[in-house]
Amino acid sequence: MKKVWLVAANTFRQRVRSGSFLILTFAIPVMMVIAGAVPFIMNSDNDSLPPVGFVDHTGQLAPVLEIPLDDEALDFRAFTDLTGAREAFAREEIGGFLLIPEDYFAGEQIRYYAADAPGARLSAGLQIFMQRALLPQGPDWILERLNDPSDQTYMALNNGDQITEGPALIIRFAAPAALAILLALALLFSSSQMGAAVVREKDQRAMEMIITSLRPAELVAGKVLGVSLLSLTQLAIWCLGALLAVSLLLAGEIDLASITLPWSAFFWALLLGVPGYFLFAVIASGLGIIAGDSQQAQQLSGLLGVLAVMPLWFAGAVVTAPNGAAAVALTLFPLTAPVVSLLRMSFTEVPLWQLMASFAILLLSLFAAVWLVARLFRVAMLSVGQTLS
Repeated sequence: MKKVWLVAANTFRQRVRSGSFLILTFAIPVMMVIAGAVPFIMNSDNDSLPPVGFVDHTGQLAPVLEIPLDDEALDFRAFTDLTGAREAFAREEIGGFLLIPEDYFAGEQIRYYAADAPGARLSAGLQIFMQRALLPQGPDWILERLNDPSDQTYMALNNGDQITEGPALIIRFAAPAALAILLALALLFSSSQMGAAVVREKDQRAMEMIITSLRPAELVAGKVLGVSLLSLTQLAIWCLGALLAVSLLLAGEIDLASITLPWSAFFWALLLGVPGYFLFAVIASGLGIIAGDSQQAQQLSGLLGVLAVMPLWFAGAVVTAPNGAAAVALTLFPLTAPVVSLLRMSFTEVPLWQLMASFAILLLSLFAAVWLVARLFRVAMLSVGQTLS
């Protein structure tokens, strides 16, 4: 086992220092953080909002001239016609104005005139203004209920989880699908890197130099472990960048205490994803051994990458029939098991026996793949310069 870790550490050190790896690893999360920080910076502007005008053509709304907004008061000014409001806007006395049409109570939409679209704070202020104009004598608790008139709580019958509707509910059901997509991308990247690493050492004749001190299975396991750790490091950095970007994007929009994560999905993502990941890495190394040159290795890695994302092609069948025969078969097939299992968890409760059977099949497939690739490696070393049949 010590030799396996030595090969893995050497492979990791060689690849992690490459310029292409560093650029790809850090450029993507930096761009994600920037994308999430821009709305955060724009929404964090706490400057006082200019007064807002309104023209009430219904004649039935209460004249609200001030509303509380955060720690300040937003002023409103009434105008009798559209011309007066336009002139006040041109003199920069107001930042914009509302036009409430005569048929507002029949369903006609309110129009807001301004140089720029209203931000989140101003939109909230305009909503409060209309509530108070429609119900001027209503107590504060009625206005608060009007903001959220029909909150619903999802009650899970199997485990008793309680999740309020909104972003928390979306995150609860989208998390397994997001894990499935993330795992498919990890398999795609690892398969391409694994084949290239094996071919590079074949071209440099490094395998012949170290085969005298290593068994084929130890060398294969070390290469797979090293490249896998490299890919997982890259993926972890990407996930941290994505998490930071999402945190900035949703800052102040979601109560973190209301979010309930599906920990069972994370457990099965780890239990099925790890052997599934290593299975693809071992198969990729075998394809690299079979490949005659780097170009052929890239073609074979591309084919394996197609297999890695193949479960996403069947997402429609899984969504429409998560407990159907096709979904169950893909759950048990080792090359699609991790991704399809997580996809199904977003729409149904996957039976425990199917998950356990999938895990057992994955382990058997992994051991069989290591044994087969080790034999391929041995044959390739004994047939230097010849094409394997």
